[in-house]
Amino acid sequence: MSFVDTRMQLHWAAQAVAGVGRSLLPQQPDDSHSNLQWLRMNRALAGSAFDDGTRAAIRFRDFTLLVIKDRGLIDEELSLRGLTIDDAFGFFEKYFGKPVRRPNEAEALPAPPPSTFDPNAADLARLDRLYDDADFVLNAYRAKHANASEVRCWPHHFDIATLQSCGEGRSIGAGFVPGDDHYAEPYWYVTPYPYPEDRAGYPSPPIGMCHLEPWFGAVHRGDVSREEALEFLETAAAHFAPIVSTRLPG
Repeated sequence: MSFVDTRMQLHWAAQAVAGVGRSLLPQQPDDSHSNLQWLRMNRALAGSAFDDGTRAAIRFRDFTLLVIKDRGLIDEELSLRGLTIDDAFGFFEKYFGKPVRRPNEAEALPAPPPSTFDPNAADLARLDRLYDDADFVLNAYRAKHANASEVRCWPHHFDIATLQSCGEGRSIGAGFVPGDDHYAEPYWYVTPYPYPEDRAGYPSPPIGMCHLEPWFGAVHRGDVSREEALEFLETAAAHFAPIVSTRLPG
């Protein structure tokens, strides 16, 4: 499938952006120094900013690495089409003048990088739209829920998500995945923590279905409108409210 191949190529290219954060930004206990943010102005996933506002980023539609300065101005760029993953890391190493580390064993992706990048243009356009929609929907969801984290993309799984803290270690995560080992095509998810003791016996949500292993939650598969995606997130979060509202032992 060309979409899966393009998704994996984009996932790999994004590791160079994440590598800048992993290597050059102050280390955070939750690994948030490596996470990415959708910048609608640039239609790109960008790492956290340095003190002067500089960010590493990747623009989806033309598969181009960027160095973005304050106010969204582009200082340097490199199209990765026809190049390699080493070229991607090398671009940022040359710009910042410091080594940018590759993913370690714990961060390794499920498939190796391509020998050279050659993503499908139509699939890149689709992924551009999907991430833009996801950022919009998740920020709308976050605005309605207290204690929800900022919307961020986590480079290992490539999901874009927010996490609502419900106290005493309880939480509800809501996010979007462009596809993975569980489902090749894009899907939305809501996952409560702690998981119910009887995962298989837990009733299915009104929209979507339950995913049981290795994680538990509600899943809504396929390309859907922003309105349908937000309805799923709200409905699934309400469906799992009894789990996170139950006081944990001790």
